[in-house]
Amino acid sequence: MVHMVGSYPPSLELQSYTTPPEDAPSGMLARGVYSVQSLFTDDDDAEHLKWEWTFEIKKSWKD
Repeated sequence: MVHMVGSYPPSLELQSYTTPPEDAPSGMLARGVYSVQSLFTDDDDAEHLKWEWTFEIKKSWKD
């Protein structure tokens, strides 16, 4: 999945971007832990920020 954030000049003010919401898969086959690699690049494909994170899809959040 790719989101175009836009082109912004440097600023002393904090800048933020919220991605549009996505629907998570549902059903027993979609449950599990997913690993994600996120990356910020510019128009010249220069890498500015890269990190990995995980999320979990499960039936109940009580445990």
